[in-house]
Amino acid sequence: MPLHYLKTTKSPPTVTCRVPKNVLDWLYNEDMTEIRTKTTKIFAVEEEEIYRYTYELLPSRGPVELLGVSANFDLSVVSDIVARHKPEVLLLGTGKLNGNLIEELRQFRSRCPEVGIVLLFSQYAGTDTEALRGLAAEGEGGVAVFLKQSLREIDQILGIILAVTRGHIVLDPTLANFMFGMTPKHPFLEQLTNRELEILNLLARGYTNLAIAGTLYIDVKTVEHHLNSLYGKLKADNDVNDRHMRVTAARLYLQEVEMQSVKF
Repeated sequence: MPLHYLKTTKSPPTVTCRVPKNVLDWLYNEDMTEIRTKTTKIFAVEEEEIYRYTYELLPSRGPVELLGVSANFDLSVVSDIVARHKPEVLLLGTGKLNGNLIEELRQFRSRCPEVGIVLLFSQYAGTDTEALRGLAAEGEGGVAVFLKQSLREIDQILGIILAVTRGHIVLDPTLANFMFGMTPKHPFLEQLTNRELEILNLLARGYTNLAIAGTLYIDVKTVEHHLNSLYGKLKADNDVNDRHMRVTAARLYLQEVEMQSVKF
């Protein structure tokens, strides 16, 4: 699934025409000389130990200088680190995203608008997407917002960092539809609530009910309740076999996403 790119400007961000499947290929093709010769300074703050070790591998994979890695997520401490080390990109990793953290990052971004931010997390609430939209739209530096489970290779993280260095906003496709408004056109999808669309988004990417519950930080029975409601709406508008409800719903959603991706 392609990444979603936006450009930062003083006016609200607009989506660029190109939606590349490979971040590094796109960056190298766009300005090969600059990317290869310029080293990007980054500082990482990460709650989870395994990711702290992962970030230490970044300099061996591309043009980045890792100034340090910290487990301290106190944003006042992070501000002091930025003032002292002057990184171009701040890489932040957490488990559960929360509104307080997003608000603190928005305040940090107002104080240090030139510093790019890469925010990685595993779980979030539906109400977080609006706050994330505000974070992405502010400041001069680039921003990336991603679910950790969407990233399977170190080169993906590297590519995202380099894109942020260039002032781009890079969004996880799972989040982009809700942050910047995919408007469903299919009659079935138009009936779904925002929460049902979030669940269907993850379902279409192969998540189990348990994985959906963990990602959205809700109970698995709540996921099942929303899916039953979703399936009821699907049956009302489509002649489908009960045994294939999950597959049919996922297929319709992916077709809609693909159609709207062309507009990007």
